[in-house]
Amino acid sequence: MNVMIRLSWRLNFAGWCKARKKVTTIGTLLDKRLIILNADVHSAEECIRLLADRFEEYGYVRPGYGDAVIEREKDLPTGLPGKAINIAIPHTNNSLVIKPAVGIIIPSNPVEFKMMGNREIRLNCSVIMPLVVKDSKQQIGMLKKIMKVIQDSELLKRIQSSESREEIIDCLGSLEDE
Repeated sequence: MNVMIRLSWRLNFAGWCKARKKVTTIGTLLDKRLIILNADVHSAEECIRLLADRFEEYGYVRPGYGDAVIEREKDLPTGLPGKAINIAIPHTNNSLVIKPAVGIIIPSNPVEFKMMGNREIRLNCSVIMPLVVKDSKQQIGMLKKIMKVIQDSELLKRIQSSESREEIIDCLGSLEDE
């Protein structure tokens, strides 16, 4: 009986420790105020400025963040081809980041971004997911999750066709269970 009590205590303590450990995922970084549906944007720069302004308004970044992302995008583009829908993940270094976040823009019409790794190729992106990353370890984990999104055509279609911010949060929350 004593052994059972000790084992039960250890399992409960281990569960408590796991629950207390702060896990940063796309879902935990997604603020519904940073989700913009049916956005009237026509260029990569307009997308970046639209969400950079929101990031700044809600205290995620310092002034100048949007300009830094635009400059980085010129040299290191962030468009990624998906199986069914192309996605862009504009971001920059962390010098202007106050706290991490992920935003989502679903433009009313696809927006052209240059492809990551080959600036000559232009992609019409229907999902734009700007990243505000505080540390590089976090960025790698987020990029792994985003790669799962890109490879899942059905999930991308659900995100793109979402009619509410809550639907998008639910779609991305499904990644956290894996």
